[in-house]
Amino acid sequence: MKRKNYSPRQLSVYQKAKTTDKPYWSEIIKNHKQTELIIVNILPLYNETQQFQGTLSGDDFLAKPVDAMELFALLALHLQLTWKYDDTEIASDRAVSNSQVSTTELIVPPIADLQLLLELAEDGLLKELVKTAEEIGAKDDRYGLFIQQIQQLAKQFQTEKIEVLIQKYLTNVEDER
Repeated sequence: MKRKNYSPRQLSVYQKAKTTDKPYWSEIIKNHKQTELIIVNILPLYNETQQFQGTLSGDDFLAKPVDAMELFALLALHLQLTWKYDDTEIASDRAVSNSQVSTTELIVPPIADLQLLLELAEDGLLKELVKTAEEIGAKDDRYGLFIQQIQQLAKQFQTEKIEVLIQKYLTNVEDER
């Protein structure tokens, strides 16, 4: 349900940004579509003549309790990181029954699976992409971080970023041959 005459410029966080000259934390905001509470770091933006232009805030949201794997996936996504692991046990809510992960990079699915995901992204079939990603993730828990990155981007309708991410790994695999 969309509110009539809604404008984010009417929100108190936006109004406060107009009167402050430094970043600040918003008050707690209730998400109208879900039951989560949100707090956002707000940065007022000014042009070269110091006229207020708007605000800058977050790219993503994490619900409490924070799932460590989701946090790491988002960090990898937004900071363009590749995680490197020691020969240590990875524990998460979806623990891999005490299996050992021994790798120097994020583990991605086989080429055929990557190509399938790429085709779905290129065709804009996000529901099918998410479903297929879940099926691939179910084959091997070691694909977890990669699958979470794909799912997070799909949730945000970022098909181009999905394509770039998959192409990056396809190119890396081809370079190793």
